[in-house]
Amino acid sequence: MRPGIYRAAAALLLAALLSACAGPPRLPLNKLSEAKPGETIVVGRVEIVPPLAENEQKLTVGSGYLKDQLILITSDKFRRLTAEPTPGEYTGRIEARLDKDFTVRSSNKPFYILAGGIMTNGEDGQMAWFPGGLEVPIRPGDKAIYIGTLRYYRNEFMDVKKTVLVDDYARANAEFKKTYGARYSLRKALVRPVR
Repeated sequence: MRPGIYRAAAALLLAALLSACAGPPRLPLNKLSEAKPGETIVVGRVEIVPPLAENEQKLTVGSGYLKDQLILITSDKFRRLTAEPTPGEYTGRIEARLDKDFTVRSSNKPFYILAGGIMTNGEDGQMAWFPGGLEVPIRPGDKAIYIGTLRYYRNEFMDVKKTVLVDDYARANAEFKKTYGARYSLRKALVRPVR
């Protein structure tokens, strides 16, 4: 077999892991009626500075859906990731389109963002990893929360130089009401570092 066939097979395997074996992500909210009792709607955003250039993601047919998307690895229990996540650790992830608000359904319990990852090369399944270590402070009774914008400053090698939390609550709350109606206001519940 040629090396290119191995790389294509690795990319298809990663796509299969994310779509099947890894378990589902936190579900996006398309309309307010989809939110079930006992769920909290979580709104946030992820940005990368400088933004991704066109040539920084080499994606294949099997990995193309990951274009301009950062996957936030989440868990109900905090731990420091010391290696790339296993397929099981992708369960409950947030699939965040860069520079756009994500709106997902979650249980009504606090959870943690352990890390973030961007597919850089779909042929060999290469990911660039971003720091996590953040708590999403959901309180009992929260219907909808805004967790802020994670802004990652990086170099040309995808090394993160600093992470800044941006509070853009007024814009996010106005956008949320415009999209989903005025039934709920977002409670500001900015992520916070785990000490």
